[in-house]
Amino acid sequence: MLMMNRKYTAQKISKAWGFTILELIIAMAILAIVIMIAIPNYNRITVNENLKTAASDMVADFYSLREKAMAGDQQFDLTFNVGNNLYTVNPASGLPNGWKSPASIASDIYLDPATSLGTVSFYPRGTLSQNGSVVLRNSRNSTATITCYQSGKTNVQFTWN
Repeated sequence: MLMMNRKYTAQKISKAWGFTILELIIAMAILAIVIMIAIPNYNRITVNENLKTAASDMVADFYSLREKAMAGDQQFDLTFNVGNNLYTVNPASGLPNGWKSPASIASDIYLDPATSLGTVSFYPRGTLSQNGSVVLRNSRNSTATITCYQSGKTNVQFTWN
């Protein structure tokens, strides 16, 4: 009788422990399917978030120049070079000098030829020399349209693809 109890206990323990190979294969197959679905969506989100960051960076430059112009009682210029995917701020502003590129955020972001601003001036009273828009585009063809008004306000509109 003692032998029977040992056998029963050993049999019970071996059945309750671990996974079968079939269960493991099924779990790995389900995981692989979920990953295959998630990766393209993650890439799309990442590419579009980079566009959002580039647009926010450019709007921050607009606001900084506007504030500097109002505080220093002088005019500052922002010049766009669409062909080379660059823009520059007036060196006298005290902001980082030289050419900046939206591609510094992500290499697939560029100034779209639909950009209607060439050089815009920020006047001491906080206004701009002209209305216009800057269009940023990424590799997914999503766009960020930054509209600048003469009042000094800016608006960003995104179109996601």
